[in-house]
Amino acid sequence: MDKLFNKVQFFIFRGKVYSLKNKNQKHRIMKVLFVSSGNRKQGLNPIIHLQALSLEKVGVEIEHFLIFGNGFWGYFKNVLRLRKHLNENQFDLVHAHFGFSCVVAQIAKGKSPLVVTLMGTDMLGHKNEDGTISFKNRLVLWINHYFGNHLYESAIVMNEKMKGVLSKRKKPTYILSNGVDTELFFEVPKREALEFLGWESGVHHFIFISNPQRPEKNFALANDAVEFLKREGYQVRLHAVFQEKSENLKYYYSAATALVLSSFHEGSPNVIKEAFCCNCPIVSTDVGDVAITTSGLSGCFITTYEVSEFADSLKKAINFSTEYGRISGRQRIQEMEFDSQTVALKIKKIYQDKIE
Repeated sequence: MDKLFNKVQFFIFRGKVYSLKNKNQKHRIMKVLFVSSGNRKQGLNPIIHLQALSLEKVGVEIEHFLIFGNGFWGYFKNVLRLRKHLNENQFDLVHAHFGFSCVVAQIAKGKSPLVVTLMGTDMLGHKNEDGTISFKNRLVLWINHYFGNHLYESAIVMNEKMKGVLSKRKKPTYILSNGVDTELFFEVPKREALEFLGWESGVHHFIFISNPQRPEKNFALANDAVEFLKREGYQVRLHAVFQEKSENLKYYYSAATALVLSSFHEGSPNVIKEAFCCNCPIVSTDVGDVAITTSGLSGCFITTYEVSEFADSLKKAINFSTEYGRISGRQRIQEMEFDSQTVALKIKKIYQDKIE
């Protein structure tokens, strides 16, 4: 009898058609497979981990499938493994994150609905320290562009520039930056933050929160600008913060005179939203959506790739910090709906639209 009931999709009563399927599915928990790189020594990418946790809080069940291997062939060795996993398990939808993880998911997905999130570098390219892109990375970029423009069913991108790269798409493209956990990132008293980090109180501390060895992050510019200030007699120090626990980052943002971002390209950098949460001033190149998200917010300075001009913006941040202290960053998070729960609900809506 149960088998017969499950096969019935509708019934007719007094000339009207009533659906059983929609009624039964309405309260069923959606199950989604996250596909992403597993190559990080620290484990799952913290941005993807946060997104999974926030989606689970709004009623989506998440399972992770990690892709191991480097380079083109290293990633594509995972196609059969992913296809086997999808055949042996039931998911409502696959959500792949970043570059070749999305390509692998597209090839392996079979009939499973697919949503991809493209983060920035995968659409804009890995740049060298001089701002150029190597032949190998141009090939990678071409593959990502081809799949992005012609094959992915639903794509989430970080900003308008990325959407412009996908101008040939005829399928849904959503601009939706990653959310930030406002309970994890918040301002603590500066003295407490300085003591926790063991930093001097009479120095202006600038933080660079990324791997300084990644050429596209352009650490050299931030470092040269700080050295420029030192030669002019400023008591300043630049801290490259990498592989720090997420729960400790609030101390860095709270102790810093400003966050510095000197990248050649970004999507919608999470460090900006983390700085907002901690009311930390910002000095950044005009990259990704930073100029848009910081527009009109006192204590945020958009600058160029010239060392002297970057250094001038650091001086402005010092003057702002001395006179005003902190920015109204948490208010900006609310205004732009960057909190992780709001973003999770928007992603869930994309899932629902895709499945229906």
